Amino acid sequence: MPQGGLPLGPGCLATRYGSTWRRAQAEGIAQEGPPPSEEQLVRLATISLSGLRQAATPRQDQLEPWADQIYQWLTKDRLQMTRIHELLAMRGCQLSYPSLRRFIVNRNWRRRSKTTVRMADTPPGEVAEADFGRLGMITDPATGKRKAVWAMVIVMCHSRHCFVWPMMQQKLADVIAGLEAAWAFFDGMPKYLVIDNFPAAVVGTDPLNPILTRGFLEYAQHRGFIPDPARKGHPQDKPKVERKVPYARERFFKGADFDDFTHVRAAAPKWCLEVAGMRIHGTTRKKPLVVFQDEERHALIPWDGIPYEIANWRTNTVHQDFHIKCLDALYSVPSHLCRPGRKVEVRVDSKLVRIYHRGQLIKTHERQPKGGRSTDVADYPPKVAPYTTRAPDGLKREAAKLGTAVGEFAERLFEGNHPWSKIRQGHKLLRLGERYTAQRLDAACQRALDVDLIDVYRVENILVQALEEETTPQLPLPLLTGRFARPGSVFAQSDPYRRKSA
Repeated sequence: MPQGGLPLGPGCLATRYGSTWRRAQAEGIAQEGPPPSEEQLVRLATISLSGLRQAATPRQDQLEPWADQIYQWLTKDRLQMTRIHELLAMRGCQLSYPSLRRFIVNRNWRRRSKTTVRMADTPPGEVAEADFGRLGMITDPATGKRKAVWAMVIVMCHSRHCFVWPMMQQKLADVIAGLEAAWAFFDGMPKYLVIDNFPAAVVGTDPLNPILTRGFLEYAQHRGFIPDPARKGHPQDKPKVERKVPYARERFFKGADFDDFTHVRAAAPKWCLEVAGMRIHGTTRKKPLVVFQDEERHALIPWDGIPYEIANWRTNTVHQDFHIKCLDALYSVPSHLCRPGRKVEVRVDSKLVRIYHRGQLIKTHERQPKGGRSTDVADYPPKVAPYTTRAPDGLKREAAKLGTAVGEFAERLFEGNHPWSKIRQGHKLLRLGERYTAQRLDAACQRALDVDLIDVYRVENILVQALEEETTPQLPLPLLTGRFARPGSVFAQSDPYRRKSA
């Protein structure tokens, strides 16, 4: 090593820079000669930097024929540079990722990113983040139509291990089905789940006081995790999952050949284990699947494996007949707890229908098929209940409440082989008790029973004429008197022509 400190040996400078060694000799610098001057060192440094630029030039020249394609991938198709690097390698353009990145940065094709603050790492099993995004279009083999495929991506924040669930829509049943598949994939659940503001889970987009839907809140309470909705338009609230949807779209969906939607859903878990789980993560510099298995799996909330039955929450209006219509079936509501026109919340599952009013359970019915009806007569107002059924037994019970004689009159009224034909008379009998009081009706029925007069209209006449308090007169039998009266012997018959016996 010369006193100037420059590596001028043949195995160093000449080997690394080639022509630079010859230029150094042209400058009068030799290994056995005197130390180089300051001017010679400056010129030699300039020559070295020029040599480095010339060494990188072949890589840049190699990408020039692909410039238009790279620009299209980056701007129109919005592919990540990692995906572009893979596509170039598949097309025979072999180069390093930093070379591709320098090529894009030098042309100012890279989109500027906003300033972010890195969030602190969370303990194993503490937090998971969920996000939704569109994967692309797929052809339905049954109809031949193109349909959009969406994905729900869940990332365990500590290990960065992810799960992708393809879906066609974001209704509550689809979301819960995806979460159930995720807990089975991870074999457990986190303590907190940061979710997006999608309508199936969050009512409105209040950034300070988000309100969860009844269905999603019930599911979270059943599974034991705490949902934490992110603010709308704030991707920094869930930074670890924010870029996973584009990553899944470009590395899993685009360029792949799927037969149908079932094929997409079946291939997603395998890709999560073999590709996404075994890559070197850009932040942790570790394999997410390995970190998850070693550090995070044991810290999750245990998953029991029992399928969750999704309950359908609805809001219905009480009709004038004290019924609600839910899923094309009718269910009665207690009249003393909820009036017609009021709104009630209804929870529907496969077996029961539960009706809530102001947060309190007021009625439970067995679920009925479409067109069915479940009515509890006790739900009607007391004055209306007798008119809602056509059963004579109910009318007899109501009549007995008005008095002993009224009850006996009703029993006599419905005697015979056709009691149904006397239903209207039974209703009229009850209305007479409302109009003339139960005491007067009981007395009128007793008067009618005394003379064996089982007719509701005659009972009404007794009440109208106020005859129920009068006693029935006992008249003596009249004596037969008159000018044409004859004794009994007159009517005795005899045969005048009867022969006298000899």
